[in-house]
Amino acid sequence: MFNCKIYHDIGENTSMTLHNQDYKCLKDISVDLGLTYQQVADLSSRRERKKYQEFKYFPKIEITRIKNEV
Repeated sequence: MFNCKIYHDIGENTSMTLHNQDYKCLKDISVDLGLTYQQVADLSSRRERKKYQEFKYFPKIEITRIKNEV
């Protein structure tokens, strides 16, 4: 399971969530967002800041793995 959250920081301690949903796999995220699987895999695996994320109006995209509880 994965969670995909897309948001904009609009103030010092305030953000506007544009998308926040759980998915079964990365492929489901790519289909829902209209991205390639490789783009989604890149977003989920790299934690360092990419050059294009430094633009003022670029939304923050976080893809995190949800641990299955047994």
